[in-house]
Amino acid sequence: MKLTVDHFYKNTRQLVLFRGIRYYQEERTQLEKKIDNTYYYDVQGEHSIYHVVVNVAYDDAIVFASCDCPYSDAGYCKHQVSAFIDILKSTGRLRLDELQHKEGLKEKHKSKAVPEGWSKEDFEKLQSFNVSDYLSSFTRDELISVMVNYMKQDMKLFMYLFHHYIVEQERIKIKNLS
Repeated sequence: MKLTVDHFYKNTRQLVLFRGIRYYQEERTQLEKKIDNTYYYDVQGEHSIYHVVVNVAYDDAIVFASCDCPYSDAGYCKHQVSAFIDILKSTGRLRLDELQHKEGLKEKHKSKAVPEGWSKEDFEKLQSFNVSDYLSSFTRDELISVMVNYMKQDMKLFMYLFHHYIVEQERIKIKNLS
Protein backbone atom coordinates (compact mmCIF):
# COMPACT_ATOMS: atom_id res chain seq x y z
CA MET A 1 0.00 0.00 0.00
CA LYS A 2 1.28 3.43 -0.93
CA LEU A 3 1.58 6.11 1.71
CA THR A 4 -0.06 9.32 0.50
CA VAL A 5 0.66 12.85 1.60
CA ASP A 6 -2.75 12.93 3.32
CA HIS A 7 -1.74 9.94 5.46
CA PHE A 8 1.94 10.65 6.23
CA TYR A 9 1.13 10.72 9.96
CA LYS A 10 0.73 6.93 9.87
CA ASN A 11 4.52 6.75 9.46
CA THR A 12 5.30 9.44 12.06
CA ARG A 13 5.71 9.15 15.81
CA GLN A 14 3.11 11.24 17.65
CA LEU A 15 5.64 13.48 19.41
CA VAL A 16 7.37 14.13 16.09
CA LEU A 17 4.00 14.89 14.47
CA PHE A 18 3.19 17.52 17.09
CA ARG A 19 6.63 19.11 16.80
CA GLY A 20 6.29 19.20 13.00
CA ILE A 21 2.89 20.89 13.34
CA ARG A 22 4.44 23.45 15.68
CA TYR A 23 7.31 24.09 13.25
CA TYR A 24 4.77 24.69 10.51
CA GLN A 25 2.69 27.01 12.72
CA GLU A 26 5.82 28.94 13.71
CA GLU A 27 6.49 29.44 9.97
CA ARG A 28 9.85 27.65 10.05
CA THR A 29 9.15 25.94 6.71
CA GLN A 30 10.23 27.68 3.51
CA LEU A 31 9.62 26.22 0.05
CA GLU A 32 12.79 26.96 -1.90
CA LYS A 33 11.68 25.50 -5.22
CA LYS A 34 9.38 22.99 -6.84
CA ILE A 35 10.38 21.08 -9.94
CA ASP A 36 7.59 18.93 -11.37
CA ASN A 37 6.41 16.96 -8.33
CA THR A 38 9.55 17.42 -6.25
CA TYR A 39 9.52 19.97 -3.44
CA TYR A 40 12.69 21.43 -1.91
CA TYR A 41 12.34 22.99 1.54
CA ASP A 42 14.53 24.71 4.08
CA VAL A 43 13.22 24.14 7.62
CA GLN A 44 14.60 26.10 10.55
CA GLY A 45 15.35 23.63 13.35
CA GLU A 46 16.32 24.47 16.89
CA HIS A 47 19.95 25.12 15.93
CA SER A 48 20.30 24.67 12.17
CA ILE A 49 18.50 24.91 8.87
CA TYR A 50 17.68 21.48 7.48
CA HIS A 51 17.04 20.63 3.86
CA VAL A 52 14.00 18.52 3.03
CA VAL A 53 13.24 16.98 -0.34
CA VAL A 54 9.82 15.43 -1.04
CA ASN A 55 8.76 13.76 -4.27
CA VAL A 56 5.05 13.10 -4.68
CA ALA A 57 3.66 10.90 -7.46
CA TYR A 58 0.64 11.91 -9.53
CA ASP A 59 -1.51 9.55 -7.43
CA ASP A 60 -0.45 11.54 -4.31
CA ALA A 61 1.86 8.79 -3.00
CA ILE A 62 5.06 9.85 -1.29
CA VAL A 63 7.75 8.44 -3.58
CA PHE A 64 10.71 9.87 -1.71
CA ALA A 65 11.23 12.07 1.35
CA SER A 66 14.57 12.98 2.87
CA CYS A 67 16.01 15.38 5.42
CA ASP A 68 19.62 16.03 6.33
CA CYS A 69 18.88 16.28 10.07
CA PRO A 70 20.35 13.66 12.45
CA TYR A 71 16.96 12.08 13.33
CA SER A 72 17.31 8.31 13.20
CA ASP A 73 14.21 6.91 14.91
CA ALA A 74 11.31 5.27 13.11
CA GLY A 75 9.25 7.26 10.63
CA TYR A 76 9.46 10.80 9.33
CA CYS A 77 11.23 13.63 11.16
CA LYS A 78 9.59 16.89 12.30
CA HIS A 79 11.16 18.78 9.38
CA GLN A 80 9.59 16.41 6.87
CA VAL A 81 6.27 16.69 8.73
CA SER A 82 6.30 20.48 8.43
CA ALA A 83 7.04 20.12 4.68
CA PHE A 84 4.17 17.63 4.22
CA ILE A 85 1.84 20.07 5.98
CA ASP A 86 2.95 22.86 3.66
CA ILE A 87 2.33 20.62 0.62
CA LEU A 88 -1.17 19.89 1.92
CA LYS A 89 -1.77 23.63 2.37
CA SER A 90 -0.54 24.41 -1.14
CA THR A 91 -2.98 21.87 -2.58
CA GLY A 92 -5.89 23.13 -0.47
CA ARG A 93 -6.13 19.96 1.64
CA LEU A 94 -4.75 21.10 4.97
CA ARG A 95 -7.00 20.21 7.92
CA LEU A 96 -4.68 21.12 10.79
CA ASP A 97 -7.43 20.76 13.40
CA GLU A 98 -7.95 17.13 12.32
CA LEU A 99 -4.23 16.45 12.05
CA GLN A 100 -3.72 17.46 15.68
CA HIS A 101 -5.89 14.51 16.75
CA LYS A 102 -4.29 11.83 14.57
CA GLU A 103 -2.53 8.88 16.10
CA GLY A 104 1.02 8.50 14.93
CA LEU A 105 3.27 5.55 14.40
CA LYS A 106 3.20 3.09 17.26
CA GLU A 107 6.44 1.67 18.57
CA LYS A 108 6.50 -2.07 18.09
CA HIS A 109 8.05 -4.31 20.66
CA LYS A 110 8.59 -8.03 20.30
CA SER A 111 6.60 -10.03 22.80
CA LYS A 112 7.12 -13.57 23.99
CA ALA A 113 4.40 -16.15 24.64
CA VAL A 114 5.54 -16.43 28.27
CA PRO A 115 8.07 -13.91 29.61
CA GLU A 116 11.38 -15.30 30.80
CA GLY A 117 11.27 -16.36 34.46
CA TRP A 118 7.48 -16.76 34.56
CA SER A 119 5.59 -20.02 34.87
CA LYS A 120 2.78 -20.56 32.40
CA GLU A 121 0.27 -20.54 35.29
CA ASP A 122 1.52 -17.21 36.68
CA PHE A 123 1.47 -15.70 33.20
CA GLU A 124 -2.16 -16.84 32.72
CA LYS A 125 -3.07 -15.21 36.07
CA LEU A 126 -1.33 -12.04 34.93
CA GLN A 127 -3.44 -11.91 31.77
CA SER A 128 -6.68 -11.96 33.80
CA PHE A 129 -5.38 -9.53 36.45
CA ASN A 130 -7.56 -6.40 36.62
CA VAL A 131 -5.05 -3.59 37.06
CA SER A 132 -7.72 -0.89 37.41
CA ASP A 133 -9.43 -2.66 40.30
CA TYR A 134 -6.13 -3.27 42.07
CA LEU A 135 -4.87 0.30 41.62
CA SER A 136 -8.18 1.77 42.81
CA SER A 137 -7.56 0.10 46.19
CA PHE A 138 -4.59 2.48 46.80
CA THR A 139 -4.74 6.07 48.00
CA ARG A 140 -3.27 8.74 45.75
CA ASP A 141 -0.16 9.04 47.96
CA GLU A 142 0.32 5.26 48.01
CA LEU A 143 0.13 5.14 44.22
CA ILE A 144 2.71 7.90 43.87
CA SER A 145 5.00 6.12 46.32
CA VAL A 146 4.66 2.79 44.49
CA MET A 147 5.38 4.42 41.13
CA VAL A 148 8.37 6.43 42.33
CA ASN A 149 9.88 3.36 44.01
CA TYR A 150 9.35 1.29 40.89
CA MET A 151 10.89 3.98 38.68
CA LYS A 152 14.01 3.95 40.85
CA GLN A 153 14.46 0.27 39.95
CA ASP A 154 13.40 0.30 36.31
CA MET A 155 13.56 3.32 34.00
CA LYS A 156 10.94 2.02 31.52
CA LEU A 157 7.98 3.45 33.40
CA PHE A 158 9.82 6.72 34.00
CA MET A 159 10.64 6.99 30.28
CA TYR A 160 7.04 6.17 29.35
CA LEU A 161 5.66 8.85 31.68
CA PHE A 162 8.24 11.38 30.56
CA HIS A 163 7.44 10.71 26.88
CA HIS A 164 3.72 11.12 27.63
CA TYR A 165 4.51 14.41 29.42
CA ILE A 166 6.53 15.70 26.45
CA VAL A 167 3.76 14.74 23.99
CA GLU A 168 1.20 16.62 26.10
CA GLN A 169 3.48 19.66 26.31
CA GLU A 170 3.76 19.70 22.50
CA ARG A 171 -0.04 19.30 22.21
CA ILE A 172 -0.48 22.35 24.48
CA LYS A 173 2.05 24.36 22.44
CA ILE A 174 0.29 23.73 19.14
CA LYS A 175 -3.12 24.51 20.68
CA ASN A 176 -1.75 27.82 21.96
CA LEU A 177 -0.45 28.67 18.48
CA SER A 178 -3.84 27.97 16.84
